[in-house]
Amino acid sequence: MLLSYLKVALRSFRRNKLVSFINVFGLGLSLTVAMMIMIRLQDQLSYDSFHPDSENIYRITSSYLKKSGEHWNMASTPIPLAAELTKKSGTLMTVTSIYPAFGGKANAEGKELQLNGAFTDNSFFDVLGFRLASGNPATALTEPNSVVITAGTAQRYFGTKHAIGKRFSLEKLGDYVVTGILEETGSKSHISFDAFASDAGVRKLESAGQLPEKTRDWFGFNNTYTYVRLTKQTDRKQLMNELGSVAKQVNFKNKSGITEFSAQPISGITPGTERLANEIGNGSSWTKFYFEIGIALVILLSACFNYTNLSIARALTRAREVGIRKVTGASRWQVFRQYILESAVTAFFALLFAWVVLAIIIRFAPFNDEYEFLPSTFRYNLPLVGASVGFALFTGLLAGISPALVLSSFTPLRVLKNMSTAKIMGRVNVRKALIVFQYSLSMVIIIFLVAFYRQFSYMSAEDPGYKRSEVMVVSLKGSDEEKAANEIKNLPGVTGTGLSSASFTKRFNGGRTVGWTGNPEDGQQINYYFADPEFIKIMGFEFISGQNFPGAASTVEEYIILNQQAVHALGLGAYQDAPGKLISINDSTRLMVQGVVRDFNYENVGIPVRPLALRSRKTAFTELYINTVPNTDPLLKSKVADVLKSMNPSLTFEPVWLDDEINKGNSQSATISLLGYLAFMAMAIATLGLLGLVMYTVEVKRKEISIRKIVGAREIQLIQILSRSFIWLLLIAGIIAVPVGYIASILFLQNFSVRTGFGPAWPLACFSILLVIGLITIISQTFKAAIQNPAHQLRAE
Repeated sequence: MLLSYLKVALRSFRRNKLVSFINVFGLGLSLTVAMMIMIRLQDQLSYDSFHPDSENIYRITSSYLKKSGEHWNMASTPIPLAAELTKKSGTLMTVTSIYPAFGGKANAEGKELQLNGAFTDNSFFDVLGFRLASGNPATALTEPNSVVITAGTAQRYFGTKHAIGKRFSLEKLGDYVVTGILEETGSKSHISFDAFASDAGVRKLESAGQLPEKTRDWFGFNNTYTYVRLTKQTDRKQLMNELGSVAKQVNFKNKSGITEFSAQPISGITPGTERLANEIGNGSSWTKFYFEIGIALVILLSACFNYTNLSIARALTRAREVGIRKVTGASRWQVFRQYILESAVTAFFALLFAWVVLAIIIRFAPFNDEYEFLPSTFRYNLPLVGASVGFALFTGLLAGISPALVLSSFTPLRVLKNMSTAKIMGRVNVRKALIVFQYSLSMVIIIFLVAFYRQFSYMSAEDPGYKRSEVMVVSLKGSDEEKAANEIKNLPGVTGTGLSSASFTKRFNGGRTVGWTGNPEDGQQINYYFADPEFIKIMGFEFISGQNFPGAASTVEEYIILNQQAVHALGLGAYQDAPGKLISINDSTRLMVQGVVRDFNYENVGIPVRPLALRSRKTAFTELYINTVPNTDPLLKSKVADVLKSMNPSLTFEPVWLDDEINKGNSQSATISLLGYLAFMAMAIATLGLLGLVMYTVEVKRKEISIRKIVGAREIQLIQILSRSFIWLLLIAGIIAVPVGYIASILFLQNFSVRTGFGPAWPLACFSILLVIGLITIISQTFKAAIQNPAHQLRAE
């Protein structure tokens, strides 16, 4: 019986190719969005799933409220907190901390590579449950200068995963010996480092000036990450009591603010219920997921409504089929099952289409490359395939239940006698309202997309306040900066080289510090880059007062250069008075102001310039800037890469032109493609909904149209009569969407200090385009009805 139903469903699918394609296309687009959310949710829920007894593991978070009103909620804590908790409550919990100060250029067997690591202790394994593939977790991090590394790091550094006993040196921090190799968990973790070194040597490094003194600093809330594992006899309430006791001691000694500590379950970090400052990794929040799920549901329900509209519009042409089935003995339940199965077949083909679209998005969509909306490592897996098939069948049932109920309710006598007076699509006003909503939504998205595109195109042409043409940038990736700069300077077409930690080709990637001139409590946050004098010359920064750094960078900092905003923030008075003054920053360094440069857009032309300092320290440079002659040799990029490759044969270097990269960043192609995809989807679903409603109206009025033609109505008059109400729907959608889209665009543009013009003509132009698309959809159906032969409709009357 089921096989017979399936054959009939496939036959109906082939017989009505256009309507079937439209249904598959609409449902497929909506299922694509639903599956994107499912994949993201599965990916995020996989974080931190490998920790044993994870219900007993907590991360300690910090909150600090200054008397001035500033309030910080941070995922990190002061370093002394872990030792204090162990001393006070060692019988209730095991405590560990992760201090991410272990990193920089590492030299391993002649290779210079960047290392991203952290200091921790042996309790790290007990608290978080990480295992060693080789090495003893009880002793691996006992001795100073011992380190455990990931298997991937071992392979990169030493060419083998069996690296116990191997050594590498880290700039400023000395030599380290590998005492363990971390076992691959097979699951994602919000804690992601290349290596974990023993914190037993941190105090010694501080005393030698190799690390800033932070181990006794109770107000360095951004210093370390503290984790605890409670014993089975301890609960979160007891932990909060202990944290409250520690906070009380801290607040007793501090009169400038209030400190609080809290406990966050490790399972609640990603996805999390709140986003904290200074997160250790990149995760998502439940709020974001709820928003995405809401969008997916709106799109899915719209597609289901459209399917229902089209199916019921076809019901009039299939009514006699139902009557014949019932006359030959079919029950209402059997007819219902037949049409539900047709709906399921449509949903199945829609799912196949959605999988194809999803594969294209993962591989080719610019917005996925930029945001990794879907994980690039995604692979189909049985739980996801099962969930998506089940969800598709549910969608088919949801979309098909109304048409199946309508069709199965027909009585043989009525459908075989006369269906011209049938009213099978109740609440048409609800469907009209849905069409207005869908078109309004798509119009608002398109208007906003135009404003977005115009703004970033305008920003690409703006002067950022520094030289961007004929400048090449390349990441050094741990190469010897002085050697690289000197060798590349001698290449034909190169007029100079400069070193910096600034990468203007990316989002702000510099450091942040707090600076002050008098009372540390009056400190102001300042962004900073490291730069040598040649970099400042190449970029053409304009000095308002003072001058460039006096000489080449050294390992000891003495001077600092400020922008205008930093001078204001620090209260240094007039620009010409700032040079020569001393300022302190939060790593206990005192620096003399060497000069003041005019503000330049180091983040984005549209973002207001924030306080910035240029510092000079020899070991901090990561980027090489190369000044070239105009119309330089096209092969210069490959020559620069070859020089760096000769210094580090195991690495790949990719020089880029600064101007091209800034234009690429301002083009926002990823965001534009995402908005374009959403606009296309909203537009397609709205058009399909309109098509279904028009098809139903035309089907109901076929005999009326025939009679009007017989009494003399012309085709153009019939098209006007049939189209009038639908054109009104489009006009109502425009009346709603044009002001909403225009206001949303103006509010968006207010976020930029430099903005393009966006007059009412632009949203009206967008409305005109959508109006034309809507008219084509309407007339494509009404025209066919208007030119039909009346005899075909009235021959049975």
